[in-house]
Amino acid sequence: MTIDKSFAHKPSSKALQNAVLANHCVLVTRPEQQQAELIEALEAWGAQTISLPLLSISPASEGASEATLRRSLLELDLFDSLLFVSTNAVRAGVASIEDYWPQFPVGLQILAIGPSTAALARELLLCDVAVAAGGSTSEELLASGLLGDLKGKRVGIFRGEGGRDALAEGIRQRGGRVEYFEVYRRSPCDYSDTQLVEALDGKSPTALTITSGESLDALLSLVPRLEKAIDIAVGKSIRADVLAMPLIVPSARVKKLALAKGFTAPIDAGGADALTFARALSVVAGKTDPNKSD
Repeated sequence: MTIDKSFAHKPSSKALQNAVLANHCVLVTRPEQQQAELIEALEAWGAQTISLPLLSISPASEGASEATLRRSLLELDLFDSLLFVSTNAVRAGVASIEDYWPQFPVGLQILAIGPSTAALARELLLCDVAVAAGGSTSEELLASGLLGDLKGKRVGIFRGEGGRDALAEGIRQRGGRVEYFEVYRRSPCDYSDTQLVEALDGKSPTALTITSGESLDALLSLVPRLEKAIDIAVGKSIRADVLAMPLIVPSARVKKLALAKGFTAPIDAGGADALTFARALSVVAGKTDPNKSD
């Protein structure tokens, strides 16, 4: 995989005006299409960043799933509600919708998980999008009451292949009918040892970021090689330090997964948007205990 060095740079003089994160170098692991916003937020607070996408986003698989998606898209106007679980789901979902609907159907309830997802859906669909206040998880959306009476309602969920089923299960328990629009797929990025060293660009991370359980697994599989690459890049050994670094995660669920997998300092940011992640890292800068109860 080619490393995009355009994201990996030191903060500008403007960014250093707010230096609360000036002593931190953050490993940003979001997919390449989602790197820029988080890097900009971190650098605006004085941090250095290292771009290392752990998952790549590509079109959905062909075959039976493609036929199912096409059939659901053709019946889009027969749904009561459409729900987008991420910005990736919005981008890929809107692109798929536009292949079949030159004008977006009216009268549908549109919902999103998290403020960033909702903002992008409003921008691309040019319609109202409901989002749970302060909520960035499926569970929070279900608890918000935004879905209303679901008995007999047809709900479409735009997501990547093989996502979590918690949202669909909650909707079905309330009498709703759920269909998935699996509009993209995620796959682990494959780096050579040389590419890892190049991505570090002579910098040693002091904090890590993760946005999902899947990216957590990808990071964990990479830890031994990442430790070796950091040793080479900065000229000193940091063996076993990666698992002990502050790890910013978007939810209590992912924090629990991280603890179970051996990371000792995960911090629940309470959301996945860029500013929320930057604020969570400021907790580290303020020397607040990252493992105290949320």
